[in-house]
Amino acid sequence: MKRIRPVLAVLLAALLTLSLAGCTGSGGDNEKKTAGEHDSGENSAASQANPDDLQKNLHQTQRETGVPTFLEADSGYFMGYGSLYFIEKDTGKATILCAKPDCDHTDSSICNAMINANYLLMGNQDRLYYVGNGNHPKVVGSVRPDATGRETVQELKFNEFSSAQSSRDKVIYHRGYLYYISDDILYRVKLGGEKDSAEEIWSPENAGSTQSHGNLVDYNPNAIRYTLWADGDSLYFMANVQMADGTYKDVLFQCGLDGSDVHQVWVTPDKETVGEWEETGVSVSQWYVLDGFLYFYLSGNDYYRTDLSTGETEKLADTHEQTQYGSAIFSDTCLCLLNDMPTDFDGAFELGGIWRKHADAIFLYDLDGTYRKEISLQTVTDALGDNLEMKLLMADGTDVYFQVTTTVYNTQYGMPVGDVGAITVWKANFETGAVSQIIQLR
Repeated sequence: MKRIRPVLAVLLAALLTLSLAGCTGSGGDNEKKTAGEHDSGENSAASQANPDDLQKNLHQTQRETGVPTFLEADSGYFMGYGSLYFIEKDTGKATILCAKPDCDHTDSSICNAMINANYLLMGNQDRLYYVGNGNHPKVVGSVRPDATGRETVQELKFNEFSSAQSSRDKVIYHRGYLYYISDDILYRVKLGGEKDSAEEIWSPENAGSTQSHGNLVDYNPNAIRYTLWADGDSLYFMANVQMADGTYKDVLFQCGLDGSDVHQVWVTPDKETVGEWEETGVSVSQWYVLDGFLYFYLSGNDYYRTDLSTGETEKLADTHEQTQYGSAIFSDTCLCLLNDMPTDFDGAFELGGIWRKHADAIFLYDLDGTYRKEISLQTVTDALGDNLEMKLLMADGTDVYFQVTTTVYNTQYGMPVGDVGAITVWKANFETGAVSQIIQLR
């Protein structure tokens, strides 16, 4: 890059005091709201968040592979995607955090910004922490806010053959501890703690064991995919498990932060209760726990909330009136709904599954289900064409960020095959509806 780059890095190091307050959930001291109550003012959970809590809106529960991860700072967001970037909240300007002049950011031995992080964990005024070592997040590292001074903080304890299947993207940070899964077993360890100090805080009765499969693949034939979450004084994990009738459903468990009192608090509702949806009876499309309530969206259906203390479920919005299907993300104040749809098989694949048809709008709801507005994505189509896939990344109280991937079609074996083209990150402003590209990642 040009000579201004080292100056910018120094300014960022001096000015960007990391803060985890942002749009995270409340701590255990907040009084739980009753069903239907919504507080978007200064007394909201977001404004009283424990700065050491999980950054919820940045850790979406149905996170896919191949998308950036984020960490909040006072004036913007750190973004990890092969390299470390910083996005200014006010302007949307994105900068790669490399302190070397004329660097082309292609050689990790030279470029300090090239950090292969599966997940950005937390930060303070001196360091930001991340976990990742390729597909196996077994090492926690840290850097200064300008991406210099990289160092290894700790190695996580994993079972002998623990693989990408059972360990990828499973680490969260909450109140001083890292929580992660290895072969169906839930561990926690203090940030910076010794490897052997990791505590086994929960294990299912039928925990699987990863096996060596020749010289190529390590796998767990009985692996259960867990999604970890934290809300105040409680830890949650969602697992897709087999029911007594042989069907599979998402089941949410709750326990103390030390793994005490593990109990089931929710199971995916039957279609007889809420109607049909894209993955009827199996999986919830997107969910979010805040102040003891589970908020969840069913693609091809509607938006609901369950009081986890009583088990009572209510519909918050008829979202199907806006879109037939769709994917969603949450923050502590809103639900953002992208009206994309699953494709028929046309040879277009990406890491993680079949593409979804590109969307033309994002619909914004308050967390209580009140419809706010529609944001047109025509600007994106005008710039990049129609062969697009969009993925919502995260939202705060002002903007929603999303990734756009273009498809380049080639003909192989007499059929069109879609290859990944450009990958860009965009943001849409809640108030003005303005949509703009902030960076090209590929």
